[in-house]
Amino acid sequence: MSSAEIKDPRLSESSGLKILGFAINHIQEAVLICDAQARICFANQASSDLLGYDEQTLLQMYLPALEPGLDCIQLLQFSSTHPDRFNATSAHAHKTTRETQWLNKAGKLIPVEVVSHPLEQEGQPYHVIMACDISTRLHLHHQLREQELQYSLLVKNSPDIFIRYDQDCRRVFVSDDYERVFGLPVEQAIGKKPTEAWGKPAMQPDDYEARLREVMASGQAAQIELCWKEQGQVICKSVHAVPERDLQGKVIGVLSITRDISEIRRAERLLQQRDEYQNALIENFPFVIWFKDTNSRLLAANTAYAKFAQVESKQALEGKTDFDLFPPDLAQAYVDSDKRVLQSGESCFVIDMFEKDDGERGWIETYKSPVVVAGKLVGTVGFARDITDAKLNEEKLLQRERELQSLIHNTPDTIIRYDRDARRLYINTPQLKRFGLRSSAIIGKTPSEFPGGEIYVKYEDKIKGVIASVAPDFLELRGENDDGSAWFIHVRFVPEFGDHGEVTGVLAVERDITELMEYRERIHYLAYYDALTGIPNRTLFADRVNQVLADASWHQQQFGLMMLDLDRFKEVNDSLGHGAGDELLVSVAKRLQSSVRAYDTIARLSGDEFAILLPELRNPDDLATIAKKINEEIAKPFLIQNKELFISTSIGIAIYPNDGSDRAKLFKSADVAMYHAKNYGRNNYQFYSQELGSKASEYILLGASIRQALKNSEFELFYQPQIDLMSGRIIGAEALLRWRNPQLGVVMPDRFIKVAEESGLIVEIGDWVLREACAAVASLNAKAPADAPLSMAVNLSSRQFLYNDLLASVQQILTETGCKPEWLKLEITESLLLEDSKEIIATLSAFKQMGITISIDDFCTGYSAMSYLGQFPISQVKIDRSFVRDIAIKQDKLELITAIIRIAHALRLELVAEGVESKQQANLLKIQGCTMAQGYFFGKPMRLSHLELIIADGEDLMQ
Repeated sequence: MSSAEIKDPRLSESSGLKILGFAINHIQEAVLICDAQARICFANQASSDLLGYDEQTLLQMYLPALEPGLDCIQLLQFSSTHPDRFNATSAHAHKTTRETQWLNKAGKLIPVEVVSHPLEQEGQPYHVIMACDISTRLHLHHQLREQELQYSLLVKNSPDIFIRYDQDCRRVFVSDDYERVFGLPVEQAIGKKPTEAWGKPAMQPDDYEARLREVMASGQAAQIELCWKEQGQVICKSVHAVPERDLQGKVIGVLSITRDISEIRRAERLLQQRDEYQNALIENFPFVIWFKDTNSRLLAANTAYAKFAQVESKQALEGKTDFDLFPPDLAQAYVDSDKRVLQSGESCFVIDMFEKDDGERGWIETYKSPVVVAGKLVGTVGFARDITDAKLNEEKLLQRERELQSLIHNTPDTIIRYDRDARRLYINTPQLKRFGLRSSAIIGKTPSEFPGGEIYVKYEDKIKGVIASVAPDFLELRGENDDGSAWFIHVRFVPEFGDHGEVTGVLAVERDITELMEYRERIHYLAYYDALTGIPNRTLFADRVNQVLADASWHQQQFGLMMLDLDRFKEVNDSLGHGAGDELLVSVAKRLQSSVRAYDTIARLSGDEFAILLPELRNPDDLATIAKKINEEIAKPFLIQNKELFISTSIGIAIYPNDGSDRAKLFKSADVAMYHAKNYGRNNYQFYSQELGSKASEYILLGASIRQALKNSEFELFYQPQIDLMSGRIIGAEALLRWRNPQLGVVMPDRFIKVAEESGLIVEIGDWVLREACAAVASLNAKAPADAPLSMAVNLSSRQFLYNDLLASVQQILTETGCKPEWLKLEITESLLLEDSKEIIATLSAFKQMGITISIDDFCTGYSAMSYLGQFPISQVKIDRSFVRDIAIKQDKLELITAIIRIAHALRLELVAEGVESKQQANLLKIQGCTMAQGYFFGKPMRLSHLELIIADGEDLMQ
């Protein structure tokens, strides 16, 4: 190197070389000079630092020792064959740059970038080699690749949609979910401009493309909002379009980021509507609220702050600092906390306890938070409030939690938490008491492990099913106690979820329903069995007839149906009382059961009427044998109340299919045959025949007398008062029909109503009764207070529904008599429910809409099926006197009537108890929840004039 290269003429050649040497030794790059044999002739300090060798060692080394694999021969040939290129001043000097690895003293390969420059000094070729450690650059390159991968993952997993457009607005990239959001398949979108392929947005593609071009032209980002309707909802998407630039800053396209802002727009509309309310709310907050800039100068505050700072208004606070308002030490503390919030960028939340003026302890809560607007930190917002009440409430809440824990541990329900493997995590007290164990004995065990058995294997399967289905479920289990009694539990299983929505376990709540199941069985028994005799009632009998009908029809077999009626049973009731009558009915039922086969069915239909179903009939003569046996058994004396009673029974017999192909026809045929048996002197049986299709002679004569009675006005209405058990006052009456026949005397309805129904005369009689009763209640209410009108109950026959336009008839009678619909109660029998007629339901519904009350007479005596009650617009039920009679002396009778009352309450029905004959009965009914009653205790059936006198007297009939 020539000293001529030193430009400063004041420096000598030696001084220039010293300066040059100093510079070379202090540059960061390693500098080596090698001769033509690749021996190192010079090495600077950076070379030693890089390679770990001292200078003397390096000067004894050859370049291939540092760079394994270096082709020295090629290097020497290059030097000899291109001598012109070793002229350092030559314009053709050949410089090479490459990336390679050098081996340091420790044996570690160091990535370097090598610049090799040939030169000639005094006719000898040399190579000046400059090497730079590029470890950092390679590391940065690796990091860049990692960042690119992270960016790709970010785009893939972002809820936003990313789209890149080239300079011609053609899509060159779309992220996942593009098709789901915009409704355009990806393959149709890539490479296409918006004007060539669009999607759901309502904006015109021309307008959207123009906005993209504006972004590229201006170089500024833009917000574009796209909206459309989808499934009745307005969908809003915010598109943030930013220009993409190359390394020189030239715009080469647009990147759009689409975000769903549908909820934001809906919220904005709501917020806009509520803005004034919120402002008013903040202003009227009992909290001290403020907003400061970064210099802790107040920008805004509410009135509460003004009071706290003891200034006249919140406007006087604007521009003030804490030093203008508070003592210096307090102001400094406020400002310091502001700075901490601004510097940390995090909220500050503090609760301090203090002593109030009255000496009581209190708590104050202070909150400060940095405020960032458009990405810029603009200040802090904060509030302070007295939370003494809240802290006291928190202590109360903790107390409540303790009480809740106590409640959980002491509740009769068993509460158990299970993990995903159906192992118990928690259990409260009840089941532990039932098993007689401590919780530690069963915690961690599955139901199949303890208590085990088939029941609890099923229990465990239900837990696993809830975990698999992620849906609640329930299970009813039955087991036996040590004493052999049955227990029932109802278990409700509910899945429990973790923070991420996964099922973490199951909560099971077990309830002992043993008593409820017993109650259900009792209700079932009441619905299908006669409460007095314990044999099937009409509902169950009808069901069994239907079953036998289907079987007989399929196998083409015969079966028999008997209808039995006790002869002169009413005389027993009238002479010995209903108690003796009931005892007689029970004894009759037992004799009937002993007179038939084990698989025959005996039922009590109503009163003293029984029926027998005899399936698998091989010979019709067998029916005669059985009927004869029944007549003989019933004719034997009964010992009732220490007295011998003699009764008989009339039996009618029908045979399937000769006498009827369905239940109704068979019932009718057997019924006709039974009345024919009565006409033939009673205590006999009769088979149905075609000749018996006509009425029995007695019926014909009685029917003629009824027709004559209508013409001669022999019918008369009596009225039995109905009482409000709470107040003891009369609230209405039931109209009861009596027939005064010149030859027969007073004929009670049970003797002639069936004949009237069979002959169709019941329609005319029913109209007369209804008209008289409506006129009577209209007369009574003309004198009664307007706010407490009386009601009138009138019995209806099912034949009135079948053979008459009953609705039109009732409407006409109400108009003629001036009776309001709400004054009228129409009583129907339970047998009507079995008709299951749409026309009957429609008529009853029309009555109810008019305001007329529909009541079921003699509830639970025959056809009390809960399913039927729900189909009919029933408002009231009447408890038959047979249930009321012994409630004061028999606990089971009281329990039975309590069950009936609960059934009525559950069905939201009014209750009227019939046959109340003592104050004790009335009080028991009142206690059990029955609010209305009638019976001899309050008054026998009476003429209207007598009833008017009692009403006028106004006395408390409960007394």
